[in-house]
Amino acid sequence: MAPRLLHPLAGQQARPEDLYSKEQITAWYTNPQGELKPVKNGTSGHRGPVGPGFSDRHVAAMTQALVDLRHEHGTFGPVLPAALRDRPLGPVVMGKDVRFASDLAQETAIEVFTGNGMEVLIHQGGRSTPTPVISHAILTRVARGEKVEGVIITASHNPPEDAGYKSNGLDGGPNTNTKPIDEKSNYYLEHPAAIKRMPYQTAIEKRLVQPVDLLTPYVRDLGTVVDMDLIKKERFAVTPLGGSANGYYEAVNDLYGTQIDVVLAEPDPASSHRTYDWDGKLRGDPSSRYVMMAVAGMRERLRVSFIGANDNDADRFGGEDTTGILNPNHVLCVLFDYLAAHRNFPAAMGVGRTIGTTHLLDRIAARYGRPAYEVNVGFKHYVAGLQAGKYVLAGEESAGVSFPRRDGSLWVTEKDGIAAVLLMMEVMAATGKEIGLLYQELEKEYGPYQYEREDRPARPEQKARLARLAADPGQVKALLAGKKIAGRTIERLAIGDGVKVVLTGGVWVLKRASGTENIIKDYREEQGESLDTARKASLEISAYLGLE
Repeated sequence: MAPRLLHPLAGQQARPEDLYSKEQITAWYTNPQGELKPVKNGTSGHRGPVGPGFSDRHVAAMTQALVDLRHEHGTFGPVLPAALRDRPLGPVVMGKDVRFASDLAQETAIEVFTGNGMEVLIHQGGRSTPTPVISHAILTRVARGEKVEGVIITASHNPPEDAGYKSNGLDGGPNTNTKPIDEKSNYYLEHPAAIKRMPYQTAIEKRLVQPVDLLTPYVRDLGTVVDMDLIKKERFAVTPLGGSANGYYEAVNDLYGTQIDVVLAEPDPASSHRTYDWDGKLRGDPSSRYVMMAVAGMRERLRVSFIGANDNDADRFGGEDTTGILNPNHVLCVLFDYLAAHRNFPAAMGVGRTIGTTHLLDRIAARYGRPAYEVNVGFKHYVAGLQAGKYVLAGEESAGVSFPRRDGSLWVTEKDGIAAVLLMMEVMAATGKEIGLLYQELEKEYGPYQYEREDRPARPEQKARLARLAADPGQVKALLAGKKIAGRTIERLAIGDGVKVVLTGGVWVLKRASGTENIIKDYREEQGESLDTARKASLEISAYLGLE
């Protein structure tokens, strides 16, 4: 990362005075103060601060919108397979993370789904359920001819005062059909009396809420994705960081005889066992060295070479070995190299990377004679390709990844942080080397790659200008026409999901506007020993585009 001002609490244990109680969250959720913010789905659902940005009224409105779309189109997602077109609507399978607000939102969503006559499947015992497990449940049931979709109540790695709600259609992946959800949700936000609700207890009594076991089928199928016989030969550790992966690695141990020690294993809805991120927020991002300070020293005390980690809804991966906290880009490269070399996948299967992810993946793909594909940020852009068997690995620099089963068939159409951590363990058991050392070997073969992402404060007018430019490729091309950037020639422009400028000599810069904050995300990569040219290029591009 670029140098930035660290918060004085970065890496320190959460202070009691910074934690929010269940009573506080409940009051904000049920009785939000001030004007309610509109529903706006981003790359992965709607998120907002509990109260004005996420409340009972928001969840009820979003759920009624999903119900309407199911009735109107047979699905609230983007795809309705021909084989399911005439099938009756099936239940909605619902997951959640461990936040206090997620428990409340699950009840609200259940009241609206059942108030509209729809059955809801939840994990038995009221426990949390990770994002990839919901994708697995949808795909399993759809394969049996059921018209089942899902929702997940989660704000992922966001701080505990935030909450979120996302939907997954019949393809099991993040919903790309979000514009009508926003439109209908915001109508119902203004007209709450039009929402149909059934009291939660009544829904339970009428058995419209069906507790099922979502954990066991997912864990049982993990053996088709990673080689558990290899993993169980070594000892490893993992932490769910108090999130919804709690209990899953223990179930893996019980079923497969693996030796995985689990630390910070209990659900932590208040984030009381977390450490502050670089900016003083209690995030759950396992790729942050400051967040991972929550388990500092535990790997050494357990005498293992690796400890893996997941975020709150277990769709992100992280870890530490003796080389330090692992960089997500490095992990993606090691995992792809391993899969390309050790799985007998068809040669047409390649690597997918989001527009802000390292280009070293392209070099590795070329070595194995496999294609490389660039997609916009957001895992929803991978869903169709995952279903079509297009990818050996599909990843993003923000620690998200998915890959097929060992026979090349579809696993899930979501990011799967649990499978990713287990694959990291398989790689280490198979090679006898740690992830960090394997990445160093890739650097020796391909040369070093320097990478950083800087979230820079931006005025609203700067964000607005970047958004206009991203929607107008012609203007960007005119502004950069004939320009040398940091002494290099422009090789390629990618305009749409921000503005990406690829220069000769292995340098590229991407500028994207945050959808929720006054921030411009500045991604840069340079092949070589420093980022000097990429940083210079970033400044020049900002000047040419009028973003200063």
